[in-house]
Amino acid sequence: MTLDVLNDSYQYCSEVCRNSGSNFYRSFSLLTTPRRQAMEALYAFARWTDDLSDQAGTAVEKRERLLQWRDIVHRLSTVPSQELRITLHPQLGDSHRLWPALADSIKRYSIPTSLLSDLVDGVMLDLDEVFLPNRAALDHYCYSVAGTIGLACLHIWDGPYHTMREAAIDCGFAFQMTNILRDIREDAFRQRIYIPQESLVKYGCSREQWLLGIPSGNWAELLDYYLQITEQAYQSGWQLEPHLASDGKKMFSLMWKSYHAILEEIRHQPALVWKKRISVPMWKKAKLFLTHFGPLAP
Repeated sequence: MTLDVLNDSYQYCSEVCRNSGSNFYRSFSLLTTPRRQAMEALYAFARWTDDLSDQAGTAVEKRERLLQWRDIVHRLSTVPSQELRITLHPQLGDSHRLWPALADSIKRYSIPTSLLSDLVDGVMLDLDEVFLPNRAALDHYCYSVAGTIGLACLHIWDGPYHTMREAAIDCGFAFQMTNILRDIREDAFRQRIYIPQESLVKYGCSREQWLLGIPSGNWAELLDYYLQITEQAYQSGWQLEPHLASDGKKMFSLMWKSYHAILEEIRHQPALVWKKRISVPMWKKAKLFLTHFGPLAP
């Protein structure tokens, strides 16, 4: 792999992040250059993985694309980057520019490729009707689509992977559950329920009415229960903060507090989840960014 190819790949990843419209793209600048580049490569991979599930096509066609995508990830760990030759499905577009930077980041920060494979598997869970029977299935889903990213970030941010692994998984659970609670109404209209069936039964909530966007039973108590366990996961995840490199601490803190602020908005106005997508007021977002964008520690 030539230096020009690698530099082009990192530039491509930066463009994917910038064009995504994510509020967290600016937070990458809190990191030193090598870690920022690795985060951009990781985010670009996650963005592409998610987009592949949203592109037009049947569930079978989408699964075919994602399986090829996962196969490339596997090859990153078995084939030297200079020998890697990738033949892509036409709908994978210019994503070939992603792989050199991702391969370099994986090698530089010892990121297990199994985490990226698990992420692809998690995204494939959304291709069919979403039905999570119990808490174990919910935990598995949240680990696959969010915990994997948290663990990869732990490598990039120079945290103690083995001792902080569970805290990183809990943090991923907290972030993903926040998304699930915020998007209850939107997901219902897409025929998706991420709240486990055993919880719907326990609180007397009709699955059929839920999918119509009509809450039933003791849905407020159900929501409160998941707000509580999500808060517990946030507190467990915060244990990561003291163990990260100084620049990683800043980015992690901004992400944690931004997601936690969404949870707080839901806690204050729980009935709104059935009416609109709850968001954090702009002034609160601005305050969070202003408190984190200071000079980096040497």
